[in-house]
Amino acid sequence: MRHDVRPALRLLARTLAFLLAGLGGTAVARAELHVSPTEIRLDDAFSRRQIQVEAGDRDATRQATYRSTDANVAIVDAAGYVTPLADGSTQILVEHAGETATIAVQVAGMQSGRAVDFGSDIEPLLSRFGCNSGGCHGKASGQNGFKLSLFGFDQEFDHESIARQAKGRRIFPASPDESLLLRKAANLTPHGGGARFSPDSEAYQMVRTWIARGAPPALPEAPRVVGLSVSPGDRIMQAQGTQQLAILAEYSDGSVRDVTRQAEYSSNMDTVAAVNVQGLVSATGHSGEAAVMARYMGSIAVFRAIVPHGEPLAKIPGFTPNNYLDELVAQKWGRLGLTPSPVCDDSTFLRRLTVDLCGRLPTVDEATAFLDDESPNKRLAAIDRLLESPDYPAFFALRWSVILRNSKLAGAEQTSYAFHNWIKDLIARNRPYDELVRGVVAAAGEWSDAPAINWYWQMRDDQLHQVTADTAQVFLGVRLQCARCHHHPYEQWSQEDYYGLSGFFTRLGRKSFGQPPPYYNASKPTTSEKNPLTVKTPEPKFLNGEYAQFTPEEDPRHALVDWMVQPDNPYFSTVLVNRLWGHFLGRGLVHQVDDLRASNPPSNPELLDALARDFVEHKFDMKHIIRTIVSSRVYQLSSDPTPANALDRQNYARFYARRMIAEVFHDAVDQTCGVKTRFGNISDDARAVDLPHEGFGSYFLDTFDRPNRVSGCECERSAGATLAQVLLLANSGEIENKLTARESRLSTLLAAKKTPQEIVEEIYLAAYSRRPTDAEAKAIDAYLASEENPQRGLEDVLWTVLNSKEFMFNH
Repeated sequence: MRHDVRPALRLLARTLAFLLAGLGGTAVARAELHVSPTEIRLDDAFSRRQIQVEAGDRDATRQATYRSTDANVAIVDAAGYVTPLADGSTQILVEHAGETATIAVQVAGMQSGRAVDFGSDIEPLLSRFGCNSGGCHGKASGQNGFKLSLFGFDQEFDHESIARQAKGRRIFPASPDESLLLRKAANLTPHGGGARFSPDSEAYQMVRTWIARGAPPALPEAPRVVGLSVSPGDRIMQAQGTQQLAILAEYSDGSVRDVTRQAEYSSNMDTVAAVNVQGLVSATGHSGEAAVMARYMGSIAVFRAIVPHGEPLAKIPGFTPNNYLDELVAQKWGRLGLTPSPVCDDSTFLRRLTVDLCGRLPTVDEATAFLDDESPNKRLAAIDRLLESPDYPAFFALRWSVILRNSKLAGAEQTSYAFHNWIKDLIARNRPYDELVRGVVAAAGEWSDAPAINWYWQMRDDQLHQVTADTAQVFLGVRLQCARCHHHPYEQWSQEDYYGLSGFFTRLGRKSFGQPPPYYNASKPTTSEKNPLTVKTPEPKFLNGEYAQFTPEEDPRHALVDWMVQPDNPYFSTVLVNRLWGHFLGRGLVHQVDDLRASNPPSNPELLDALARDFVEHKFDMKHIIRTIVSSRVYQLSSDPTPANALDRQNYARFYARRMIAEVFHDAVDQTCGVKTRFGNISDDARAVDLPHEGFGSYFLDTFDRPNRVSGCECERSAGATLAQVLLLANSGEIENKLTARESRLSTLLAAKKTPQEIVEEIYLAAYSRRPTDAEAKAIDAYLASEENPQRGLEDVLWTVLNSKEFMFNH
């Protein structure tokens, strides 16, 4: 009889390792084995539990082996998923790399446990297998006569559709396996959606059990999901590593169930980490971060997969923080093993800062003075100088005018001028951000006194719903539009939340004269819109809060702003600082900048929280936050990637270069060429960034994607290049005319008898805020020497500069 000698060998190996360690010898330490949970209780036939195994700091769930000591009570599969079979107790033995652990398992209620509930058990399956998605039976018209509510948020409708419609032909309680619902889902009867699960699956058995018990509707007293948690919350993974997730749902009765294999999963960056239907996250070999979303019954939990770019760093070499932003970014770099690019040179910094703060290029005089300045604090001095210049409020008035739909449509041209100037004045005087928001959201009166009513006027065709959506997205960073018709598919927001927010605007009235007409707060609702849940006029309700009551004299919109500006409001300050960070760093900490949600987490939560806290503590001082961001060392990094950060797209280890927006680029071309575009109905000195609305004709601005101001989303601008843009710059009469105009920079310099070298240096200072390198100067000299017409040669040089990436991009 052969004896198994492996246990004795393992014991001998451990003893030798211990003795060697005690004698100062060398031994390879085994990773300590951890299992979770250490005890399992399964209370009914449909209870399950996912085991997680860690070896040191790595997930070993799929590498471990499992065995149940009594397979008649409970079994465990190769992935560590425990299924009950009979009442009793057993143990799960876990083994990995010579280490073992034991998990006690208690099973009860196999016959007397909870009944299968339509709302708690069947509806989640319809969501998980896509039956109620917009591409299947959840679309407005249903599919082949069978319609379900989108994402399963109307359980009564779904139960009626399954159990009673079509004369009850979809279910057959007397012989559940013959039910059309099961046969279609298992593809035993031809099904356009194919097989959704197999007859031997857990899902099939749960639906079968429900049908066999008469397919009862959801019980009102049945517990409902009130929260979802994921374990672990985050993990630093190896390039080819895996992580098994465990998803726990908390119910209204205090119970907790494992829903790991009932939840739906998706990754926001599959190129970094993908996830399968069993909650196994797999790194794909690329460094970076991915947010893996688990969704179950309207609740969301998010796991963060972090695949380092290199070995973790206790300190970032050569990086000295300027402020708390740098410290928090550097902490993240340390975790990821990222090292940043060096700080950019002076010319790059001045050009970058002037474009970002003032929407223009530095002048030749500004560039020359800055490059020749040897004082150590000249960058801080430049920041303060530009923040106090009139170009700063002019540029940010443009940015806000676009977001706030400041348009001349429907005869509102005078109002658009007034609204633009009102925004610019608030920014110039550095009035607190909450004052701007209150002036917009609670605007009332005639346009001459309250120009922000143009915001309401531009949404007059759908005043209640468009205003609700824009208020949520622009000022709270919440994209609430989906919840108008159904519960948000990926977030907590319900129709009750949507119509509660719209309730603050139901008494908004407007007179019948003027364009725009005067707006006012009415004493009773002015809309005929109804909340589909109550079939009544929507009543004001704060997001994630209570309903509110107001007297006829009170304006509910002021109460809404009062709630927004509370220090503990998690949205108001956060979306503003994220918007500013995205403007200056090229990408928001949350991307997109106005899409704050659990399933779209920030790349650096600690940094975002710190910025929002700073904003609140400084009484919504926008200039303070801007100064803090642009004076950080992170903002001043070079845009040139290094081998250590070439793959970074989320953590600002280098400056993310981006193309200048249409208005800024237009003015940069004019400024470099030394010409001035004249727009009608405005001062001859006005630049493109000074234009109050979109109605000023310009083929250049339209070609480079000037927004039409029909959306409150920053995404109305496109960063993509088009053939029309290339042709305009490289082969258009408009650009040629700017180069050759009598008042152009080249014509002026030639008339002043400047040498070609002096002219080229000024071109470079005007376009790049730097002088040409020796190699560039040498190549240009050679080209000019070969040209018979010196002016034509210099025009070619300037035209080449205008078409260069260094010119078109803010880098």
